[in-house]
Amino acid sequence: MSSKPTFKEHSYQRHAEYYQPSKNEKYNGVDLEKFFNTLSVNGWRHQRMYQMLDPLIEADEKSTWLTVGDGRYGIDAKYLLNKGADTHASDISDVLLKEAHAAGYIPKYSCENAEALSFDDNHFDYTFCKEAYHHFPRPMIALYEMLRVSRKGVFLIEPNDIYVDAGIMARIFWQCKNIIKSVIGKPLNKKHAFEDLGNYMFSISQREIEKVALGLNLKYVAFKYLNDVFLPGADAENFNQNGPFLKKFNRIMALTNALCKLGFMQYRVIGFAIFKDEPSALLKSKLETDGFELVTLPDNPYA
Repeated sequence: MSSKPTFKEHSYQRHAEYYQPSKNEKYNGVDLEKFFNTLSVNGWRHQRMYQMLDPLIEADEKSTWLTVGDGRYGIDAKYLLNKGADTHASDISDVLLKEAHAAGYIPKYSCENAEALSFDDNHFDYTFCKEAYHHFPRPMIALYEMLRVSRKGVFLIEPNDIYVDAGIMARIFWQCKNIIKSVIGKPLNKKHAFEDLGNYMFSISQREIEKVALGLNLKYVAFKYLNDVFLPGADAENFNQNGPFLKKFNRIMALTNALCKLGFMQYRVIGFAIFKDEPSALLKSKLETDGFELVTLPDNPYA
């Protein structure tokens, strides 16, 4: 048999090497204080996504958490830790996690392949994955692993699959945008995308998550949508300054939110929870207050 690495093995290796200084110089000697700065416009962007976790944390203050794909100094774990949650950070590379631990930013971490987690079943209350799922070579296996090691459920924040459940107005809008882009010589919007490390980029949809839950005979899922845009240089601007980057971000959000409400676009980001048991009345209340759609899935009549 050939000893040539399989695609997934090659993917694991490339992602594990990504944070090595020899592979990615931008992570060599980073000022951690600046990296964890939540007062910049870019830091605030991520905080508004992290805030989707608040209903779960507030309803269960003593819960334990695992973060997956959290190799950029454990910034996902840092948000949970700042909220008082007992949190363990993990990634396929622990290069930057070691630095964050040495600096006292995260207390617990380990090197973990999301598709083969080393923890026992139900080891944590919740598992959290932010914008990493779509980089995995076999993301659905990783999702099942996250569910396996979680006693109460999982929470993911990921790119929304804008091609699922898109109405006729959205499809016409895409076509018009691509026509304009072709005329002015800009890259066209593509239905499929690949990252520079070689992986296909998996976006996700509400229907897909509902099917995952139904396949495991789980009844309760929750969803929330928002729009986001990355603005190069926004790290250098303080959010409180109400400067040009924040103003530009708010203009883009106002436009995209309006287009979504009118049916011309789909929201770009989806936050979702899959619960193993019925959420408490307190958690249901907090989710609904925070703008989540809490879905009770149908019973399996043959289970």
